[in-house]
Amino acid sequence: MLFRSPGTERETRYAVDALLADMDAAGIAQAVIAPEDREMAVDNAAGNARLCALAARHPDRLIPACSVNPWYGDQGLALLRAAVHGGAKLLVLSGALQGFLPVDELADPLLELAGELGVPVYFHTGPHSHGAPSPVVLAAQRHPGTRVILGHCGTTDHAGDMPSILRAHRRPNLWFELSLVRPWGAGTWVTEETAGRFLWASGAPRNAMRFELAQFR
Repeated sequence: MLFRSPGTERETRYAVDALLADMDAAGIAQAVIAPEDREMAVDNAAGNARLCALAARHPDRLIPACSVNPWYGDQGLALLRAAVHGGAKLLVLSGALQGFLPVDELADPLLELAGELGVPVYFHTGPHSHGAPSPVVLAAQRHPGTRVILGHCGTTDHAGDMPSILRAHRRPNLWFELSLVRPWGAGTWVTEETAGRFLWASGAPRNAMRFELAQFR
């Protein structure tokens, strides 16, 4: 599985034809496509509609994700319902872009609704101050009826937190996504409880999917 965005701005520029060609070259049947930065921060409705329309033109290859900024409150809940009605299969959240922490009560209504709608929630993590993996684990604990994906596994600055997280938190509703993660680190995280809950991804176009896939193979 691949999480990425056929974007139009900055380093996410990636034409759909180029994405499909790269998928073919790497032997990837389907990709999850996600909103780019502006669409996650402020232009939720437009971004969600754009991705659902792109995926509708390639229904066998592209799976649309959506994003909603928790600061939109009740309006955000309506945006999530509309996106799912339009075909979105995943909710993507980023504390750094959207200005919240995963454990903030601000995000609770969205997480609860996502669980009710059967939509997994993907949290970006990484080097930024809002990108530690531990709050994502705590959010999964607070919302046991919602499937939560820990994006990037805290790479890079918080990757050292992962071994203790995997030992201490065996959440059945928590999955681990591997874009930007180095294979020699991820191999040490696999336990009997987590072995079936790692999701490969490239994060293209920021990373080359063939390179990322070759490393894990």
